[in-house]
Amino acid sequence: MNHEAFLHLTTLYLEDAINANDLELLNRELANSPDRVQQFNDLRLVTGLINEHGRPIDTVSVDNIGANFSSESPSYASSAIGFGRNTSKIRLSLQTLAVVALATVALLLLFLNSSGIQLQRDNDAPQRNLDTSGIATLEYTSHAKWENKQRVEGDQIGKGKLHLKIGLARLDFHNGATVTLQGPAQFEIISPNKTVLTSGILTASVPDSAVGFKVLTPAMDVVDLGTAFGVSVGGDGETDVCVFEGEVEVSRTDSKNTPQLVREGSAVRSSPKAESIDSVAYATMRYEKAWPVTSGVLQATGLMQFVSPGPDFVPGRIEDSDRILVFRECSRVILKSDLEVDVTEPGQYVRVGRRNKQSIGAGQVVGSYLLQLNPIGEFFRNETDGARVIGQITFNRPILGLIGGTAQLISTDELLGHPRGNYGNTRRGIEPARPDDQPDSGRDNVTLSNDRRTLSLDLSASSAVDQIRVIVLEQTQVTAPFRLTFNNASRYEKMLSEL
Repeated sequence: MNHEAFLHLTTLYLEDAINANDLELLNRELANSPDRVQQFNDLRLVTGLINEHGRPIDTVSVDNIGANFSSESPSYASSAIGFGRNTSKIRLSLQTLAVVALATVALLLLFLNSSGIQLQRDNDAPQRNLDTSGIATLEYTSHAKWENKQRVEGDQIGKGKLHLKIGLARLDFHNGATVTLQGPAQFEIISPNKTVLTSGILTASVPDSAVGFKVLTPAMDVVDLGTAFGVSVGGDGETDVCVFEGEVEVSRTDSKNTPQLVREGSAVRSSPKAESIDSVAYATMRYEKAWPVTSGVLQATGLMQFVSPGPDFVPGRIEDSDRILVFRECSRVILKSDLEVDVTEPGQYVRVGRRNKQSIGAGQVVGSYLLQLNPIGEFFRNETDGARVIGQITFNRPILGLIGGTAQLISTDELLGHPRGNYGNTRRGIEPARPDDQPDSGRDNVTLSNDRRTLSLDLSASSAVDQIRVIVLEQTQVTAPFRLTFNNASRYEKMLSEL
């Protein structure tokens, strides 16, 4: 979506004139681009400020705007012009609306700063030293040690080289791409869509907003086509590319040959001295540490195993008596209506009772995971000698809800299941609680932490497959209120200069 189309949809929303189809388009654009979210929040905030501090007018001309924002009467700008949500009588072009809004907030910010006043985030929100020149955010690290420079979670990363000596580090690019490095790794950011992996292991997940994202290596250039993939570069420059989902284009470094398409479930290899790119067996073992972090699972302890990515997603047919398996199902799903689930609140639940249904509100952008215990062999109803497994999993996003009922699992397979998933016809879910069940009864026990990011499981399975669908928040709904922190007016002055 180009900038003009985005401004048009945003204006329709702010004027309360947007229809359902356009709202869905706007939601999708916001879900795929953090930069768009920032722009939307900025425009929505300044519109609210103007509405709060001003008065409505019938028409505004470009000439009048120039007069109203003269240096001789700065206070007039913050008190005499206002827009409400219902502004059908105001006839402004999109560019004029942006100029009015940004100029107003810039002057208001100068007034607030001179008065020692700041607009703040929620008091409990973490404060970061943001660098507006950053291309990516260091979102998560695990046992990470860096060469030359200490880095912490929340740092803004711009152009330049990163040398990760050991550990894992996840970079969330502002265009929506996610990259996890596994040390030792030497990585360089050239631009928002172009990177270089000189050595080490990398996994990436690239949404539609960042299609064309490039990873250059000593042997191959990898161009994403909307996918998830892994890249491994050895000390001699030998490069492996493994495609988990979607497809990528690969070509020999500095080659003018036609790029080669590599689809999901396939892998290729080449070296700096080789003359070709060769197909190799699809194997994901080397990416088992980095890929879960890229896909949103920060930690899985106890007897839990993240299922390696690939095209053969058949959870109902995979048997494992010793581990709870974790399947990444989907991401960036916009809830068009309220979603009925079994659990929404933190606490301890025995067999995830489903007597009082709860809902996740419409409009939010969510992702889902499936947790499963499916013992090897055939068991019969009421058989007590089944498998019991305990584990804990932590996500990088808050958990909105859990689904553990058979009927609700089946009814949400289409919306929240893997697009190519084969869930089979086996009995699945967490059985309802019995009246005399206690937390120490030995029955299935699920605990959602107070911060909504960690799920602790104590599962026992025999005749049925224990499955829980976890729904996580990926973006708040468009209609949620926003409050931003402003340290100075420089970013808004820059925005004004670019109009």
